[in-house]
Amino acid sequence: MNDEEIEFTDLSKFRKKKEVPPFPLVGIVGQQVMKKALLLVASNPAMGNMLLVGEAGTGKATSVRGLRGILPEMEAVKGCFYNCEPKDKAKMCLDCRSSVSELSPFTRKIPLLELPVGASETRIFGGFDSQSRLKPGYIGQANRGFLLLSRANLLDAGVLTRILDVSEAGVYRSKSEHGDFVHPARFNVIATMNPEDGELDEDVLHRFSLVVSVQSIKDIEERIEIVRRVESYRQDAVDFVHRNRREMEAFGLRVKRARDLVRRVEVPKKVRESIDKILKRVGQDDDGVRNALIEATMANAAFGDRVWATVEDVAEVAELVLGHRVEK
Repeated sequence: MNDEEIEFTDLSKFRKKKEVPPFPLVGIVGQQVMKKALLLVASNPAMGNMLLVGEAGTGKATSVRGLRGILPEMEAVKGCFYNCEPKDKAKMCLDCRSSVSELSPFTRKIPLLELPVGASETRIFGGFDSQSRLKPGYIGQANRGFLLLSRANLLDAGVLTRILDVSEAGVYRSKSEHGDFVHPARFNVIATMNPEDGELDEDVLHRFSLVVSVQSIKDIEERIEIVRRVESYRQDAVDFVHRNRREMEAFGLRVKRARDLVRRVEVPKKVRESIDKILKRVGQDDDGVRNALIEATMANAAFGDRVWATVEDVAEVAELVLGHRVEK
């Protein structure tokens, strides 16, 4: 083939596709409980791991991805695979902790990664290269952020359990012929599942601090609005996101403010007593469950720009923490 025969328009399929921004969380029609739950865990990651349960088409994974536009920025060590916090040496990876040169901080968005369907264990947990250095997997890259597991009930049960183990421990330890390796892995799992795909083992289900039941929208006007918004997004995603920019920015500021405020929230004695009574009444007098309910209560207060939790805060979040633990 000579030069005259080459048609460069044929190379268009090799061009890198422009990245499409995620559908904004505020663009989701209805689903107020799910959206509020996502904003609360973004405001206080100490609440723990979250599971969204509902049939296909209810916007579960789409909503989680939309959280990216709301999550605030954080300071991290430049060049660090694990997003180490520059001023917290105790929680740094070994490379940052042992660095002889001054660590260079930079500002980046809090990470929200999505585990691809069918990802290998090496991609999830990391693996060693030819020089016996551990290349981080998703659990390392998600440090100080969030990891989305879509359709978690289709994941290998052993892999899901290991991911939850690491998330709860906040650190990953690898033992192999290359030696031992440790790195920080403090991230929240936000998982989704469709009940029609099968159930999660009850022990695994109870390891999620919060479970949100996501119902299909039945109202005809709301369903029409869903179709209208989805079509508008498909035609021009950038413009659709831009039109929702102000509301996203407003929620982003609320989340940032809540993250700064939440550790200062006071939980009065009468509120703690109410929590204890609720837990005993439903047979869940357990430290882990109690801590999740207290943290969710604090998040609700902080998101409301308050440093004083109330019984009403407990009432607003109790179903998220206890709904999947109590027989109905």
